[in-house]
Amino acid sequence: MGDFTNKRVLVTGGAGFIGSRLVERLLDLDNRVITIDNLSSGSLDNLPARSRKFGFIKGDVRNFKLVRKLAQKSDVIFHLADFIPNTKQVGPGHVVKFSMKAPLLDLDVCVRGTLNILEAARQTHASVVFASTAAVYGEPLENPVKETMPANPLSAYGTSKFAAEMYCKLFNKMHGLSVIIARIFNAYGPRQRKYVMHDFLLKLKRNPNNLKMLGSGNHVRDFIYVDDVVDGLVFLSVKKEACGQTLNLGTGVPTSIRKLVAYLAKAMGARPVITFTGVSWKGDIKTLVADLTQLKNMGYCPKYDLRQGIKDYLYWYRQVEE
Repeated sequence: MGDFTNKRVLVTGGAGFIGSRLVERLLDLDNRVITIDNLSSGSLDNLPARSRKFGFIKGDVRNFKLVRKLAQKSDVIFHLADFIPNTKQVGPGHVVKFSMKAPLLDLDVCVRGTLNILEAARQTHASVVFASTAAVYGEPLENPVKETMPANPLSAYGTSKFAAEMYCKLFNKMHGLSVIIARIFNAYGPRQRKYVMHDFLLKLKRNPNNLKMLGSGNHVRDFIYVDDVVDGLVFLSVKKEACGQTLNLGTGVPTSIRKLVAYLAKAMGARPVITFTGVSWKGDIKTLVADLTQLKNMGYCPKYDLRQGIKDYLYWYRQVEE
């Protein structure tokens, strides 16, 4: 990634979990970075201090005039802004659950926001890396799932992301816009204050002896550490052969929720009695694991295994959350 230096970069959703880690990495690589975030879920505490090389704008990607103004000062746009409500306000859960409760808002943020980014990039000749999601696959017929498999989303979130992907491909085909689509699987790590790992830790704190978790525990996911996601996004942004392509960004390693919870309990030194409710939210997918053939053929492979990633995540949690 040494060739990604001295660029003007715009990061949307840059105060969030993945976005803020991306901002740090881009600054470490000696780039000038501006981030836009409406702070609906992100936090200023995640961001470095403003400086000659870093600026923060509180704003919304649905504001085209603002987006275009920022795009004029950018060589590359990493588009991570999304409809992810603050769990302190709406309670625990997953983005899939939130999108099913507010599908119009999810559509507006994801699709109109992405269209604004693409049109601004077309006018200003910036390139775009779009952070999509593995949720577009829905319940695939086979796993690991390849990028060539048909999309069949089971949630409003997956549907709006897939619609945004289609606009990315349209702008690439019709306008020659440099666009890369990264379908991110289950990212985790420091600054993630929602989803199954954080939910587990909150429940453990409330009751260290008995935990009740959603679902059956048999759902299988592909958990990728946040730094591997960030490195993958930066890696793809400088690969000419990635332009116009859709690529999985995961690990290819299947892990059941039951096994994940066991890892977490062991790492915490806890021995709670863990039960599963047997029910989950609508749109929850049973099994979703990435095929990484395309990504590996380009020369990128994630570095973190799950146990090491959990160790680092828990270190952050103890320092910040406890």
